[in-house]
Amino acid sequence: MATGRRNNKSLQVSVRLPLEDLELIEKVKESDESIAGFLIAAAKTEIKRRQRKSARDETKS
Repeated sequence: MATGRRNNKSLQVSVRLPLEDLELIEKVKESDESIAGFLIAAAKTEIKRRQRKSARDETKS
């Protein structure tokens, strides 16, 4: 059983979003998708994008 904000697989974090951004997320997320699920998917996509960018920048050097 998880105790506190951390368990074997995850860490619970709290973030504040501007209401305008939250409204936009509500408009574009899938109907059966949670906001947390949307944010996790968006974060994973952004991580991959930045990793590819970093790898490209390293090959240019």
